[in-house]
Amino acid sequence: MKRSQDRILTTHAGSLPRTDKLARLLIERDNDLPVDEAELKREVESATDWVVRQQLQSGVDIGNDGEEARVGVRVIISPPVVAAAH
Repeated sequence: MKRSQDRILTTHAGSLPRTDKLARLLIERDNDLPVDEAELKREVESATDWVVRQQLQSGVDIGNDGEEARVGVRVIISPPVVAAAH
């Protein structure tokens, strides 16, 4: 476990945005539609690598996977619904 005696370490909890392609694949799988599992695995790995790099480059001490492999509320709710809520 990463520790510090000099400062409070930062982390992130929760879901981060996904690419459109990954969101589509996750929704299709969640709806029991046929999905190319190899393609889904590649997309999840690529998206996870990217969000971890972004967190670490932004100064987050302990990055996480951003829940890239999970369908989240941001994936399910379409942009027009989100825009209407504001």
